Amino acid sequence: VFAVAMAVPSTRAQIQSGAVDPVMNAIGARLAPGRLTAMADQLDVRLGRGEDLPAGNFPAWLRRDFSGSDFDPWGNSWYIQVGRRDYTVGSMGPDGQQGTEDDIIERRSLTPPRR
Repeated sequence: VFAVAMAVPSTRAQIQSGAVDPVMNAIGARLAPGRLTAMADQLDVRLGRGEDLPAGNFPAWLRRDFSGSDFDPWGNSWYIQVGRRDYTVGSMGPDGQQGTEDDIIERRSLTPPRR
């Protein structure tokens, strides 16, 4: 649908002017949490196997091992922050700046759940 819309000059002008940004941001905001949950689930499996988080080379882990895209719905790299007791994977959201109100995050404990 997007390709067809870009082929029509009047629609292409609207897309390029940013008129569809609110719609695209809403779609991204709905997609990002599910992707972050899947990402954190895969990281929890690593922790459960006694492996370290790939904090030092997170982009390489995304390309090599993550079963999803390297980038969030806005074209920004996903990020990871590792604390003492937990870790956070996140998207910088539509503004592309980490640590702002529109960030979408998934926070997990560094202690894997007991089974």
